[in-house]
Amino acid sequence: MGVIKNHIGNKIFYRPQGFLDSQNAAEIITPMDMSSMEKRGVKCVMVDFSKIISANMNAIRFLNDIAETLYKKNIQVAFVNANNNIYAIFERLDNVFFNYFENEEVFRVFCDEDYIPQNQVVICCVKDEQNKNMLMFNLVKKGITPAIVDSDDNIGEGAIVIKKSFISKISNRVMAIMKNGSIYFFFDGFLDANISRMFDIEYFRRNLLIGFKIFVFDMNDVKGMNIHAVRFLSKLGVESAEYGALLAIIGLSKKNIQPKLIEDLEDVGFLFFSTEEEFLNSEEYKHAYENSGAIYKKKRKITKDFVKVLPFFVNATISTIEMMTGVKSTKEPPNIKEVNVDTSRKDLVASSIGFYGDIDGALILIFTEKLTKIISKILIGEEFKTKEEMVDMVGEFANIIVGNVKLELSKHDIDINLTLPKVFDKLEELQDIVVNRQGIEVKFYFDKEEFYFYLVR
Repeated sequence: MGVIKNHIGNKIFYRPQGFLDSQNAAEIITPMDMSSMEKRGVKCVMVDFSKIISANMNAIRFLNDIAETLYKKNIQVAFVNANNNIYAIFERLDNVFFNYFENEEVFRVFCDEDYIPQNQVVICCVKDEQNKNMLMFNLVKKGITPAIVDSDDNIGEGAIVIKKSFISKISNRVMAIMKNGSIYFFFDGFLDANISRMFDIEYFRRNLLIGFKIFVFDMNDVKGMNIHAVRFLSKLGVESAEYGALLAIIGLSKKNIQPKLIEDLEDVGFLFFSTEEEFLNSEEYKHAYENSGAIYKKKRKITKDFVKVLPFFVNATISTIEMMTGVKSTKEPPNIKEVNVDTSRKDLVASSIGFYGDIDGALILIFTEKLTKIISKILIGEEFKTKEEMVDMVGEFANIIVGNVKLELSKHDIDINLTLPKVFDKLEELQDIVVNRQGIEVKFYFDKEEFYFYLVR
């Protein structure tokens, strides 16, 4: 077993060769290697399988155990370039502690902080909805909006194609997806003080800020939790109470958790459900879903630094819409004012996306249904037919805009993270969120169709 090892930045690349069994699998990443990784601040390990002729289940299980050890040290592991037989072994593992990417370019898209692909990224024929959502979530957070297609015929020339890659549910970050009008977070293992490092609390706060009112904590794979984890979750409960948000924990086995800790979570507003189906059929979920008005206690002023980034947001937004519609825009001068949404307009639809990092706030886009239909023809090839199709399309459109905003900001060394988009087909819900909030308003016209742009804090 030969192994070529390269250390670049905070990543290590292993390129083993030959046949792989449990004995020579131990030669790839040794205990000395793992000790060195911690000292050198390694964040990611890639193992390239392109020169592995064959492997057995014992070898892959051994490497998965290594990945678990590194996961506990906050070091991510990714496998790439596996042949079909080895990939089939990956699929048979019960608990996977590594991510898989079908080639090194896809690995760079997900794992190289400085790599911005020049070609379109396409997710093709991925049937596992949860994996598809996790792939999209990680791409969007990096500022990349992928195309989702169901056939090779819809893939453009030169595109970076993702078909077999998967993001492990077990990760050194708590994963999040949007489903059923809610934000789902996925937890696993034993929850302790490390939860504060694994959970992106700013991402959670930004989703509160832009109007999400239902947060589901999927704990089907949690083995237990201690007081440190409960204290952290209680903090989320207290913050959520200010916004009138619903926090639900589903699938948690309480037998290994002290009853007092469960009571502490219930005291700060967490609700417990045995299954997702029980939650979705509950009166609490139905009430929260139907009453999405938000409560905001804090006003935040528009600062000079916030105004300085306005051109980056505006330019990226307008160039994206002009490119997609083929229509040149006209605009009115920007105004700093209290955001006031005309709820009498029934022909408008809106979306909001939170951002945080070097700057923080929210981007709100409001546009006419007619403009929405023009964009729909570009994105899905036809006008949307149902409300659900419209919501999905508007969310995808907002992702494209904010992905381009993130790229524009990166050119000026401004780094931000993004939430998932919140779509409002009823402007009354949006008005509840922006009431008494100050923002920068820019009004545009695309072939006489109105488009409102707000940058708010």
